[in-house]
Amino acid sequence: MSDTAEFEIDPYFEQAPVDWALDPLEDRSGGMLAVHRVALVRIACVAAETGARMQRDGLAEDPVGWMVSPLELFEGRAPIEACMERSACSKAILLHGLGLGLDADPSVIDRLLFDHSASLESGRG
Repeated sequence: MSDTAEFEIDPYFEQAPVDWALDPLEDRSGGMLAVHRVALVRIACVAAETGARMQRDGLAEDPVGWMVSPLELFEGRAPIEACMERSACSKAILLHGLGLGLDADPSVIDRLLFDHSASLESGRG
């Protein structure tokens, strides 16, 4: 017999858009957010790709600023929040990998991802 309970924690406590303009040197800024470890890895991957793309393309945009700004690509959410999800992470990596601007119509990115996935399944990729 075990004294532990198995349950899933919903990592999204807030439903309203979140202001990610937080002071990284302040310990008690912004509240708490429970996340899965894989979500942290996704955020780190997107942050690294964002910084690399900004440097590679010589963009004057601040990578951290991009990560915390609401974008159309993520339905008004900031990448730091949206990219905890696998699909949003893939969209961000594709956006920067192909140099498609700093924001994009989600339907365009969805078509690129869907067409690529479909071609892989059929053996054409």
